[in-house]
Amino acid sequence: MYPFADQEIYPFNQWYIAAWSQEIGRELISKTILGTPVVMYRTVEGEPVALADRCPHRGYPLSKSTLDGNTVQCRYHGFKYNETGRCIEIPSQSDVPPSFSARAYPVREVWQWVWIWMGDPELADFSKIPDPNVIKLDAPGWLPSVGGTVDLKCRYQILNENLLDLSHLTFLHDGTIGDSELAMTKVHMNETPERLELARYVKSIDMDSLPAGKALNLEGPVDRTVAQLFYPPSFHMTGSDFDSAAADGIEPGRHFGSVRVLHGVTPKTPTTTSYFWAFSRDFKPAPEMTKIFHGVILSALEEDIDALTAIEDLLNIEQEKIRQISATADLASFRGRLLVQRQIRAERRTPETVP
Repeated sequence: MYPFADQEIYPFNQWYIAAWSQEIGRELISKTILGTPVVMYRTVEGEPVALADRCPHRGYPLSKSTLDGNTVQCRYHGFKYNETGRCIEIPSQSDVPPSFSARAYPVREVWQWVWIWMGDPELADFSKIPDPNVIKLDAPGWLPSVGGTVDLKCRYQILNENLLDLSHLTFLHDGTIGDSELAMTKVHMNETPERLELARYVKSIDMDSLPAGKALNLEGPVDRTVAQLFYPPSFHMTGSDFDSAAADGIEPGRHFGSVRVLHGVTPKTPTTTSYFWAFSRDFKPAPEMTKIFHGVILSALEEDIDALTAIEDLLNIEQEKIRQISATADLASFRGRLLVQRQIRAERRTPETVP
């Protein structure tokens, strides 16, 4: 499936953000993740649980059922399932065959997010969840803030590639967070087994008239370092460091501030995506600044949403007729695409097909 080959959609043996912590409580909620319905809740002890949202008996949604202690009782025929998915009671008979169970998915709560592993539970490695220190969720001097969730009507890889190629900030976000030089600035790229690292170094630019510049109190020319991390297939950190320009700034080297935007990219279906976003900063911890910067970021995200939805609309019309030209700025997007494609193909257990 575009932009991958036929029958290649998404990898399952990876971590995805399933929900915000505040969404999961003592009520059953339904989520669709990688084309699979999932029911989520918290145990009496407060631990998050994720089960297949389908009673194995006759397929009734468990999310429309009853939570009793740590067990879910199907509202259709009364079968009960515990937090491991094992069926522990069938009202119409005295015995419960050991094989009767609803699938349980590994979950892990980190910061304000609940992560889920949709693939082989034996392969679920919690160390593969992005380090909260690296992504500025518990780094000294940084203040993380909850953003929001967008039900995005486009395939997840379009969002991934949008986040990997930030040259579009110069044009799509010219009135919010972009700058005139970013698209022309060289990208420095480093690929590791766990992630793709990108950086741009933009020198002596003026951003003080933009909402982002006003929020940071930028004065005069600044040197902007644009930093990115991509943990394929589902998580990005993007952001910038702003310093008074070394060449002609009002106070060369002065640090105005840094901000990082965190993007959780969770496919719902092949053509829809749950987009979880948050941000962290190292300046002005006052609540009013959190509100201001929340608005700045949301304005830019709304511009992205409009663009990505429009691209998906055309893909749905033209299907396989799509042909694209590529430019130098697309290199990071293509590297990210290749990393995700390799994850998908590795699960097909055909190593010879991996590029």
